[in-house]
Amino acid sequence: EYAKLIHESGGHLLELINSVLDMSKIEAGKFELHEELFDLREVATSAIHFVSQAAERAGVALKMSVALGAEQIFADKRAVKQMLINLVNNGVKFTPRGGEVRVVAMVGKPGLTIAVVDTGTGIAKKDLEKLGRPFEQVDGPQTRAKEGTGLGLALVRSLAAMHGGGMTLESALGVGTTVVISLPYAAAN
Repeated sequence: EYAKLIHESGGHLLELINSVLDMSKIEAGKFELHEELFDLREVATSAIHFVSQAAERAGVALKMSVALGAEQIFADKRAVKQMLINLVNNGVKFTPRGGEVRVVAMVGKPGLTIAVVDTGTGIAKKDLEKLGRPFEQVDGPQTRAKEGTGLGLALVRSLAAMHGGGMTLESALGVGTTVVISLPYAAAN
């Protein structure tokens, strides 16, 4: 049990360091995409697995749905995995026991979209604008006890933009949050 906790702590620290380094590279214009063709289902499964222990402890179900035509994509594999880990992790952190976090990928008019939908605490409309900027966090009773640097959504927004896309966030207090990543040029079909 101690070894498991040490391993989880080390993984969390590495995640924080990598987020800070990635954000620094992006802001300095030094982050380079390494695009390749890959299986989105495999990457999404890996991202969900990375967060699964935290979800299990929190009593939150993790689900995934990758539509036909969205399985093979052309993008930076590491960046897509990082975006998914950040969004699923946020969903788990802010979803009460018995809730769920879903990853849904589909191909449509704007190309590939990946949505991470949670049944969490939600975010007030007035706070939505500030999210997605580096080191910005919502200050409220539901967030004070949660760990984080405020880099997760900023990193997702920046990585999506580097792929020619973007990130949108919809939320309602007490209902949940949906974060949609659009990657217009990633659809391989």
